[in-house]
Amino acid sequence: MRHLILAVVVSLAAAAAFAATPTTAPLHGGVVTTTEAHAFETLLTPQGVRVFLYTDELAPAYVEKATGTAKLKLPDGRILDLALKAREPAAGEPTSYFCPMHPAVVRFAPGKCELCGGMVLYVQDHLFGAADLTGVDLSKVSAMIRVTGMRGGEKEATFAPAFSTPDKKAGVGTTGSK
Repeated sequence: MRHLILAVVVSLAAAAAFAATPTTAPLHGGVVTTTEAHAFETLLTPQGVRVFLYTDELAPAYVEKATGTAKLKLPDGRILDLALKAREPAAGEPTSYFCPMHPAVVRFAPGKCELCGGMVLYVQDHLFGAADLTGVDLSKVSAMIRVTGMRGGEKEATFAPAFSTPDKKAGVGTTGSK
């Protein structure tokens, strides 16, 4: 009986911790775009563009074999064509950790999944395209992103994140292709 009560208390504590932590996109302060079977969080920084992958339920997902391209149009009219390659977060970058079996288990520090009985949480990787955007007004950059090599029914997707929307929320006008 004592073990049952302890298990219930631990479960309630874990549930309270889940409720206090955002568990769906956007986790990194970027713009969320949804397609047929995926969601993407795109973030522009002075070092380049980051694209985080999510499930259709907005839970963190692995990049796995996905790659892509980003075409950025800068405010001065220049066009940058970038290759997007898988990368784990660099030192100092915001990092999320998740359990691939329990979408509600997302943390911003290393840890273990209480629901799995202690499985170490995975780092959410992302696609990255390096570009020197120092001094560029990032809110005035437009982008066309193409991601290929994904799992599931939607193997590739092309989308244009809406960075300049007033509330910087999800973009519109997305397309997904199989």
